[in-house]
Amino acid sequence: MTLPVVWLPEADADVPTDRASLPSSRIEPLNAISEPPSTVRLTAAAIALCTLALAGCTGRLPHGVAEQYIADLQGFNYVACYKALTGQDRKDRALKDFLAEIPLAPDVSPLWFKPILHNTHYELGEVHRNPDGTTAYVPVKVTAPDLPLWERTLDAAAGFDGSGADAALRSLDTGDFPKWTYDDRIVLTKERHRWRVVAGFALKDRVADTRREAMVDFQEHQYDKAIATYRQMTATLDKLDATGAMGFAARYRRELADIENAKAQLAETDAYAPKLKLNDVAMKMSDERVPAIFGKVINAGDKPIDDIELAVTWYEGRGKDLKAAYTEKHPVFLTPIEFTDFTRSVFPLVPRQAQTFGFIVIAPVEVQQDGSPYVTVSSITFAQSKAPLPKIVAASADATKKPLSASPASAQPRPRASASGQPPTGPQGVAVAKPKPAAKPQASTPQSSNRDASH
Repeated sequence: MTLPVVWLPEADADVPTDRASLPSSRIEPLNAISEPPSTVRLTAAAIALCTLALAGCTGRLPHGVAEQYIADLQGFNYVACYKALTGQDRKDRALKDFLAEIPLAPDVSPLWFKPILHNTHYELGEVHRNPDGTTAYVPVKVTAPDLPLWERTLDAAAGFDGSGADAALRSLDTGDFPKWTYDDRIVLTKERHRWRVVAGFALKDRVADTRREAMVDFQEHQYDKAIATYRQMTATLDKLDATGAMGFAARYRRELADIENAKAQLAETDAYAPKLKLNDVAMKMSDERVPAIFGKVINAGDKPIDDIELAVTWYEGRGKDLKAAYTEKHPVFLTPIEFTDFTRSVFPLVPRQAQTFGFIVIAPVEVQQDGSPYVTVSSITFAQSKAPLPKIVAASADATKKPLSASPASAQPRPRASASGQPPTGPQGVAVAKPKPAAKPQASTPQSSNRDASH
């Protein structure tokens, strides 16, 4: 490295040289002027080295480490981001696994990672040092694409026969996408006199597992259970001293708001359920060669629907002896509230739209043989997203989504017996047309052979 050289002008003739008669502020310049050129160069080199050393010290301070982490992240230097982590975090997560969950990076598939990261912006605040002297954090304001809203908006624009993924990259390139801003932190701790970024993978893993379970509860309309779990998760993340924890908490709070809204709308959704019409409901053999129920559900109301669950009730007996022997429930339409990486359509069942369905029945064999199945709409969820709705046309009104194949029994929710053993006033719901048993082949009368006839 070539060190810079400071050039100084020669002294003028009228500059006094009596040091005692000069102000103290003029003594040092005269010293520099009076030194030989080699001394001047050495002095300049020392200044440059001190400047570099000062810059290095600043880079090793908490704010400098945070700045460098963000610079490496936005520069796609993931190895450097990994090296900035604590020893425990690197022990908990190998580099290849770290690439799928980099703190503060978008939680998306590799296909969309770089384009979305390129459109994510980070604004660092002032460092906050804790009294222990060994921990600190730097606030970060993150502005990023609103992924669930972005995906639904593009899917709606593409329509039932298209895919929002086709316009996604163009949307990012032009900046034409919805954004959201949230607060996060880069948490740091001192290890062997060096500040390291705290990721906290171990606890984040447990929270992620819990969220998956809570999402299943929500999709099965167990709202109270899902809400309690989400509140516990966000409280845990709020207390977690780890980089990116606040961002996860902000994201989960948005999902929690959707679940709370769904619960608040229960009375309204119950009143709306009769507006979903069931047509062509029949029992047939599935591809797995087991009994399944197929049909079509039509949204005859005026609201978009994100989730539809059907109940199959098997009735036995006749007249006053009629009773519900068994009930099973099956989801037949589900639009996720989270970002799916454009792997599936994420628009709701809009008014006048029809959706075919099929699911394998899971009632005991003896119930299937003796009982008569009736199908009802057991529960629904209104669409919570603010995204525009896809426009429905006559050609797509009856074939808007790829028909659902009969789901295997292993994918069905746990069956629940009928809540009441009292005989109902009559079977509730749409009767399922059961296949007629095949007629037994008639025993053919043996024909006499020509040889017998000849005798």
